[in-house]
Amino acid sequence: MQQQTKKWGAALLLGGLPLLWVLYLLWQPLDWQAEQSMQVPAMGPKLSFGEHAYWYLWINIGTIFFPFLLSFDKKVHFYKKWRFLLPGLLMVGGFFLAWDVFFTQMGVWDFNPRYFTYSFLGLPLGEWLFFITVPYACVFIHECLLAYIPKDVLAPIERPLSWLLVFGFYAIGFLGLWMSYTAWTFLLAGSFLLWQLLFVPNHYRSRFYLAYLISIFPFLLVNGILTGGFNQEPVVLYNNSQQLQNLLGFRCGSIPWDDFIYGFLLLFLNVAFFEYFKKKGAKLSDSFKNKD
Repeated sequence: MQQQTKKWGAALLLGGLPLLWVLYLLWQPLDWQAEQSMQVPAMGPKLSFGEHAYWYLWINIGTIFFPFLLSFDKKVHFYKKWRFLLPGLLMVGGFFLAWDVFFTQMGVWDFNPRYFTYSFLGLPLGEWLFFITVPYACVFIHECLLAYIPKDVLAPIERPLSWLLVFGFYAIGFLGLWMSYTAWTFLLAGSFLLWQLLFVPNHYRSRFYLAYLISIFPFLLVNGILTGGFNQEPVVLYNNSQQLQNLLGFRCGSIPWDDFIYGFLLLFLNVAFFEYFKKKGAKLSDSFKNKD
């Protein structure tokens, strides 16, 4: 019991106090540089057909289209596991939407009205859908890898890799403590991974790492479009003073470096909830079988 208390104390101290500092920073006025938020490097040819108000909606449809169709694959049967996916989508999506609304109001980022029509709480419809389509696609990749690559290839290095990520996330989070997006994203990711290492055995962590590595390829395309790498203007506008670009002086193409860890946390939380409810469903099913 005492050991568990110490673990919880360490996790709350390392993750909680810096996040309170970031919240304090966010209540200070931020300098929004509208002109600079539009200036991003190109990542390829411009998609002239995407210059309209429904573009963000199209991006979401394109993100989920093939994962949804392939959900009925006979080996994966992902459609049978939707009931395990939905609770996590709602809980994680709710948290990220609240984060999104808050950061938009504080001037950490904003959305280009050129690429959407309807909005709610300051977020375009496409942004609300983003927290369904992107996690759905990633959890689908996670399940496909379980079905088609049964060997857990990253299991031998999972422990050192996880600790390396925790230290790396915390180091960058503390280094950029005055940059709201960087500090909040990296410290949250580090805290969640630390909690995982202290309290959750590696039933799926190394499997998620592989799914995340593979999901980076479609992520570069989708996020490249959202950040203006393939359009005349970005869909999502960033305050450069609040992200790693302020420290490094450049992005990954048009994509802020922070987005990679934002995506890591978003997808990891969804996979964690999915695996939790899947395991809980399996136990419930076994108990009914034993009764019979």
